[in-house]
Amino acid sequence: MPSLLLQSLFPLVFIMLLGWLSGKLGYSRREDANVMATVVIRFALPFHLFIGALHTDPNKIKNLTFMAVLVVGLMGAYLLTLFISRYVFRHDIKTSAIQSLVCAFPDMAYFGAPVLAVLIGPEGFIGVLIGNIITSVIMIPLTIVLIRMGDKSAHDGLEALHPGAMIVQNLIKAARNPIVWIPVSGVLLSLAGVQIPAILSMPIEMVGKVSGGLSLFALGLLFYGERPKLNVQTFTNISIKNLIQPAMMAAAGLAFGLSHTLLQQVVIIGATPSAIAAGMFALRSDTYIDTASSSILIGTAIGVVTEGIMIYLIS
Repeated sequence: MPSLLLQSLFPLVFIMLLGWLSGKLGYSRREDANVMATVVIRFALPFHLFIGALHTDPNKIKNLTFMAVLVVGLMGAYLLTLFISRYVFRHDIKTSAIQSLVCAFPDMAYFGAPVLAVLIGPEGFIGVLIGNIITSVIMIPLTIVLIRMGDKSAHDGLEALHPGAMIVQNLIKAARNPIVWIPVSGVLLSLAGVQIPAILSMPIEMVGKVSGGLSLFALGLLFYGERPKLNVQTFTNISIKNLIQPAMMAAAGLAFGLSHTLLQQVVIIGATPSAIAAGMFALRSDTYIDTASSSILIGTAIGVVTEGIMIYLIS
């Protein structure tokens, strides 16, 4: 067991530290992480998920129970936070939407995928694939709708749209995102029993393989220069994300009777710290910026420990 934990988590810590040191020593600028993130999110990770889906047994992709558990865990944490933010912390709907995203959106691309690759292998990416689809077509559009509903400045006129129109508009935008349509294409090809030629598969795999290392390096570089603040809301956010969400995943997985391997996937995804993208939403919305950034940074540092505990408990 100690060997498994070391094998799963040491590469994450090492590469993130390497990225942080690159910024500290002046080898890279913090702004360079945005370019790396673009490569990962637009190309490397979508192709990695594409190949993973293409090589996955179609019967596993059709597992609606597995998808339902991920929906329960991801959206359950989102709605719980939305309630706490509105009625405990008394935030407006816009701030509550950002806080909910921070507490419910796992960093599947940067943090979860490398852990699942070591712990489970190629099949582990099916959880990342389905999780990204859920966040892209449900969680993120819902967050955008709530932000628009609470946005009083109305610079772009979107507040005049009916909520249903906002949802449709953002679903269309999500469907055009490479992190959605490229992996979904792999799913459809797998379901149809289609295999692509090896001459095309090889370069796609080469691009996909850089996703794990480059994403972790970029994450470490992003954290250079950050000065996190710990307060009641930061503590609440980290507790919901790193502890309550994986507990929800585990409870739902047991209730739905998932196999041990699939249960491992949902718990690891649930225990994955908050996605950097949640902080980007806060920055773009000019809302909840300091608390969101602190929650993500401290949550990621603590996440190395909580992820290790989860791996130990489910192995």
